[in-house]
Amino acid sequence: MTRAARVLFVTWAAPGHLFPMVPLAWALQAAGHDVAVAGLPSCQEAITGAGLHAVQVGAAAALARLPKRPELAAWGRPARWPEGWSADLDLLDADRRRVVRALYEKQCEVGDLMLDDLVAYGRWWRPDLVVHDALAMAGPVLAAVLGVPAVGHGWEVGATLHEPTADRNDEPLPAYLRLFERRGVAPAAPLAWIDPCPPALRPPDHPEVRRLPMECVPYNGPGHHPEWLAAPRERPRVCLTAGVAGARYRDPDGPDVVSLTLEALAATDAEIVLAAGGPADSLPEFPDRPDRVRVVRGVPFRMLLPTCDLMVHHGGAGTVLTSAVLGVPQIVAPPSPICAEIGYAVERAGVGVMLDRLDDPDLLAKTVGDVLRDPGPQQAAASRLRDETRALPSAHAVADHLVSRFTRLGGR
Repeated sequence: MTRAARVLFVTWAAPGHLFPMVPLAWALQAAGHDVAVAGLPSCQEAITGAGLHAVQVGAAAALARLPKRPELAAWGRPARWPEGWSADLDLLDADRRRVVRALYEKQCEVGDLMLDDLVAYGRWWRPDLVVHDALAMAGPVLAAVLGVPAVGHGWEVGATLHEPTADRNDEPLPAYLRLFERRGVAPAAPLAWIDPCPPALRPPDHPEVRRLPMECVPYNGPGHHPEWLAAPRERPRVCLTAGVAGARYRDPDGPDVVSLTLEALAATDAEIVLAAGGPADSLPEFPDRPDRVRVVRGVPFRMLLPTCDLMVHHGGAGTVLTSAVLGVPQIVAPPSPICAEIGYAVERAGVGVMLDRLDDPDLLAKTVGDVLRDPGPQQAAASRLRDETRALPSAHAVADHLVSRFTRLGGR
C-alpha cells in the first residue's frame, strides 16, 4: 500500500498570504496526505483556525529587531506604478526598482530568521514536498537543504511568480543567493508556481511562468453567522473595508481613506457595513457616524458579501477575488502600489472601478451612486469571471498532480 505524502506549507504572513493556500492544504488532507504549515508566531492562530497543523518557526522578538528600511516608506503611500509591473519589474524606473529590491531583501531577512527552526523541523518530519508562499524565501532554501521538490504558491492577484531579482529581471538577488550559500546548498528554483488567479485578472507573464492554474475557492477565515444578515432590508447594502493591510499601508501624511469613504457613503441612502480587519486602535473615530453604519468583525466575506450590493475596499487580493466570484460590484481605493496593481486588474476584467483620487468624497459618492444605479455591467463581468474560475483545475486535482508528479512515494 502506498503511504501518504507529507507536504509542508511555508508562509510568513497571515492572513493575506496564508489564506489562499488553505484550500489546497484542505484538499491534500482530504485525500489522506499529511499536511503541516510552518509560519512565524503571528501566523499560528490563523493556521490552527483553518483546522491545520501549525509549526512555529522564528521568533517574534528577532523579527521586531529587523531594521526599518527607508526605501519602504514609498510602499505605504498611494501611487500608480506602470500597469503590469508586478510581472515585469523592468517596467519600473530606478527609484521604484530600489523599493522592490528593499522589499525582497527584507523578505530574505525574514526568511533567514525562520530557517534554523524550519530546517530542524524539516529534518525531523522529512516532508516529501515543500509548498511555499511566493514571498516566503525560506521555503525553497529548506527544500534544497532536504533534497525535496519545492513549488511556489501565489496569493490570488498581483503575486510575483518568480524568484527575487536585483536591479534587472535577469539579475539574481544577492541576498537570496546568500540564504542558500549559508546552508551549503546550491540555489534551486521552484519546479512550478500554483496560481489561483483567473486569467482575466492576470498581468501578462514576463518572463514566462511555469504555472499550475487552480480554481480560487475564497477562504476568509472562520466566523459565526450573525442573525442580522438574514433580516429583511429596505435599502442597498454597501460593505466597506480596508482589510488587515489597511492600518499597515495607511500613510500618516495622507488622507484617512476610511473616514473620507464613510463621509461619502453617509450622503447616500445605503446601509453601510464597515468590515474591520485590522486592530481596533487602527480605526478612526466616527463622532458623526449615522445609525445605519454597522461595524463588524469576524464575519468572513464569503458569508457577508452575498447580502451586499457593492464592495468598497483597498484593493486586497482576497477581497477582490471573493467579491468577483460572488458577483458583487467593486470600487477600489488603493493605498499602495501593489493595491493599485490589483485595482488595474479589477478594471481590466470589468468587475469594478478604481478611483483616481482618494481624497475626494464627492467623487466617491458619485461613483457609488453610479454603480448602485446600474450594477449590470459589473455583475455580468463577474459572472464571466466566476465561470472562468470554475473552469480551472480544482484544488483536489492540483493536489493529486503535486503528489503524483513532484513526490517520490515509497518506504521510509
